[in-house]
Amino acid sequence: MYNTDELLERAEINGKELEYLLSERKIGRAEFLLVDVREEYEYNQKRIVGVDYLIPLSDFFNKAQQIEDYKSKHIIAKCKLGGRSAQAQMQLKRMGFKSVINLAGGITKFGGDIKQR
Repeated sequence: MYNTDELLERAEINGKELEYLLSERKIGRAEFLLVDVREEYEYNQKRIVGVDYLIPLSDFFNKAQQIEDYKSKHIIAKCKLGGRSAQAQMQLKRMGFKSVINLAGGITKFGGDIKQR
């Protein structure tokens, strides 16, 4: 079993760990934002159920203002494979976000609830 607090302190988690955190959030035992940094067309085709914000990396600095009030919250960034979300993680940390976690392997390594078009 996983430790919620420990997972939220990591720099990176995997798909199984995100599934666990989403289930914990659903019952009020975890608090974080799940941010998808893929492009809108990718998001519209397939997305993880529970994404809070779509902030495409291509328009990151304009869209990141949407989560400006969450700098002290845990944020999990995700994309397709983990590369773009790692870039977003670095940018958010530079912008003063305290806890930014990358989803290793992105949506391709996530086995939980997916919404597809």
